[in-house]
Amino acid sequence: MKKFIFIAAAAAAVLAGCAKNEVTPNYGMMDAVSFGAYNPRTITKGGVTDDMNLKALAEHGFGVFATYSGTNDFETAGATDDFMFNQQVTSADEGSTWTYSPLKYWPNPTNGQTADDQKVSFYAYAPYADDAAIADATYGITGFSIDGTTKHNMLSYTFSKDKPNVDLMWGYKKKNVDNTDPANPVVTYDINNNLTRTINNVKFIFQHLLSKLGGSQEGNPGTPNPYDDDTYKANGLVVKASPVSDPTAEYGNVTLGDFGGNKGTKITISKIVIGSAPVTDAISGQPVKDIDGNPISYASADQTGKLDLYTGEFKLDGAAQNIQFSQTITNKVDDPATPEDESTNSDSEIADCLKEPASFASFADLPKGVVKKAINVYKDESNPIILVPGTKPVVDITVTYFVRTYDEKLPAGYSEVPQTVFGRIKFAEIKKNTKYNIVMILGLNNVAFEAEVEDWTVGTNTVYKDLNGDGDYDDPGETSTVTDTEIGLPDNL
Repeated sequence: MKKFIFIAAAAAAVLAGCAKNEVTPNYGMMDAVSFGAYNPRTITKGGVTDDMNLKALAEHGFGVFATYSGTNDFETAGATDDFMFNQQVTSADEGSTWTYSPLKYWPNPTNGQTADDQKVSFYAYAPYADDAAIADATYGITGFSIDGTTKHNMLSYTFSKDKPNVDLMWGYKKKNVDNTDPANPVVTYDINNNLTRTINNVKFIFQHLLSKLGGSQEGNPGTPNPYDDDTYKANGLVVKASPVSDPTAEYGNVTLGDFGGNKGTKITISKIVIGSAPVTDAISGQPVKDIDGNPISYASADQTGKLDLYTGEFKLDGAAQNIQFSQTITNKVDDPATPEDESTNSDSEIADCLKEPASFASFADLPKGVVKKAINVYKDESNPIILVPGTKPVVDITVTYFVRTYDEKLPAGYSEVPQTVFGRIKFAEIKKNTKYNIVMILGLNNVAFEAEVEDWTVGTNTVYKDLNGDGDYDDPGETSTVTDTEIGLPDNL
């Protein structure tokens, strides 16, 4: 059975560059508690739908816990969840207004007190998980509790050792950065605790607590014509062609021909497989080692942890361990008649503008394919790769594609070369709230893989080359300080 996943990206305080979608207060209902949300630039997957946008969050919502503590601060009273318990907040208009039911109201004056003396504290997470889903869940969000010592709301989460994991996000009110010491900025977060009656919305920003490899974050996955769309931004898992025109470059002063033109070269992709590296290399027969030179290993059981909804801290119950994963991206779509047939099914589909067509009549009928502009590989991202913070994964990537160059002297009107290339990337320690992008660069005689971090935090990686061609990526002297893993392509590029 296919596992559906959805984007959790609601926020109500602004991130840099956010588009604002806020509820206008209804002054006829000044005492009702209302929620606001923004569409931030940071988007990720994590729950119940295939669409990576605010619409998915609006439909499936985020969860809220709230405690009424009278005139006491939450820090004294602790969580009781007597005001809201796992309350789903959704939007019927894709984020313009946010609603929930039953509607709750701010405390009114009582026993000589004023409304401003009485406090309610709100804590949120995303994606929303309902009671029925949690009761059956063996991984992802598996339950809620109140810590016996801190009296904070806790959310239980489990990393599956061998199934697609989903994202987890924590809602806060405002991020504060103290740059007194620029080399060591101090980041703190305001939360929605000890609030009193107001006509304003209770606002949240959601922060990613896990880590993600590749995928799309905001770059219009599936855009029909990204080539001429100035607003299109590629990120996540990206492919582009890179001409060599520097006379000092490795391949000399060569400028590649026209990519994507009907009298140039077209590169179309038929399959990409991304997965965790094997413990033993299939070619060399030697143990595969991580960035520190230690043989890799994988979790033999699911890993559990808890999110503190008051502090935003997520902690595993034990040491972080690598998880195994594999994702196939092809030009095929799932066939409902053969759900278990891997020859017709894939985890995700390649963007229409890049994928190798099932058939075509002429060179002009081929899609533009890979060009010098970076293009998202996914048509839609239905199976994101979630990584365990604290691990040092080794990732293998195999790309199968066709290179065709227009040539009117040939019988078909073009030359055609099928290619399959392989790359291995070794990551430094994975950080939470971090998205690691992969850029596949097709150039003269080389495919380059870059691992980079975008939007959340900045990360680095080390790349290994099989310079002597023996299939062993761990030979002495093969460590590269550059960010590209180069793999041979045919000369006809």
